[in-house]
Amino acid sequence: MFDGTTRGQFQRRIDKLTPQAQRKWGKMSPHQIVCHLADQLRMALGDIPTKPIPGPLRYTPIKQLAIGPMPWPRGAKSPPESWTTNPAEWKRDVTTLRDLLERFATQNAQTEWPEHPLFGNMSRDQWGRLTCKHFDHHLRQFGV
Repeated sequence: MFDGTTRGQFQRRIDKLTPQAQRKWGKMSPHQIVCHLADQLRMALGDIPTKPIPGPLRYTPIKQLAIGPMPWPRGAKSPPESWTTNPAEWKRDVTTLRDLLERFATQNAQTEWPEHPLFGNMSRDQWGRLTCKHFDHHLRQFGV
């Protein structure tokens, strides 16, 4: 997400998402996904405080696999902090998501990043890869 071309591709995919989009799996609506992705960015930016969740994903080899080559499992549990925002007004929530994504990208030179509740300590590159993978998963869920 720190690469302008990659981020631009995700921004265009976000623009194609509509409140009427039909999901291919899962139970969430497009509007819930927009707020969920925004909350993930808020966690990465330190805007939403998180509590550690013990588990194997906190260990480097497993974390690297989960964030890297392993496919994102459908129905995977997300930390409760990533469900902080309730959907309100579609256009405003999409604009907020797009703005948060740009704000996240400006943290390019940041050296310290907040802990992820499931993955623990995260570097800039890990947050970037996780964000790309998470966004891709949910945008594909709605065919964009």
